[in-house]
Amino acid sequence: MWVCSSCGTQVYLNKWEPSQVALPRGTVLHVRAEARGPLRYELRRAFEQQIAADSYYRLHGDAGCADIRLHRVEVEMRQPAEDDKYHKRPYPVRVNLTADVISNYQRIYRRECSQYVGFRRAGHADWEAVAEEVASAVMRDMTPHQELYAERVDEVETNPSVELAARACAAGNWTGGREYAAAALEQNPQEAEAYYVLGLIERNARQYAESDACFRKAYSLKPERKYAAGVADNARLKADEELAQQQLRGR
Repeated sequence: MWVCSSCGTQVYLNKWEPSQVALPRGTVLHVRAEARGPLRYELRRAFEQQIAADSYYRLHGDAGCADIRLHRVEVEMRQPAEDDKYHKRPYPVRVNLTADVISNYQRIYRRECSQYVGFRRAGHADWEAVAEEVASAVMRDMTPHQELYAERVDEVETNPSVELAARACAAGNWTGGREYAAAALEQNPQEAEAYYVLGLIERNARQYAESDACFRKAYSLKPERKYAAGVADNARLKADEELAQQQLRGR
């Protein structure tokens, strides 16, 4: 059996991300921003307009409030090269921001500025857009939500049904993916990657016990790290999902 480890298909699944802080139901988040560094006045104005203007973020109902502090807002500047036709003075390349909330939440956000810097405006950045993106990331951390993530299925040259199964799953056709995986196992009952695909299919259906069984079978046939990791990942995904659901119910 020949496996192309550098080839393969990305299969996308949904996972639950619980809130990063234990905020009770009905909490209202008040945002305060500070800005430091060479562009502190421009940054402060941008964050006040884009974040503090929407001065709270309501989770559910009416209850108490908590403050989010956006502090240590710093900008990395780059000196223009001698042959730079667009910049005559240092220009911003990245915003580094540390956010925390009273519930011991802390995270560092780094946003590349290249997409926000207007070269025709002598390197002036659209700080409102930067602030809006950072605010979105902070608020996403405050609430349970679902995110997409990718798992790679390796191509098996001697068993094309594995690739067909992965492509079907990548297109959202999980039933078709199951059928192709079954066909791959019919051709070769010892095909570890086919069991891996079945593990992803069961995970997508939130059937974690069945998914674990598939990953363990794949590992027994071929002791690769990703097959063993599938079981550990299932445990983490299940715990995050249960916590997120509890948070959504306000417990």
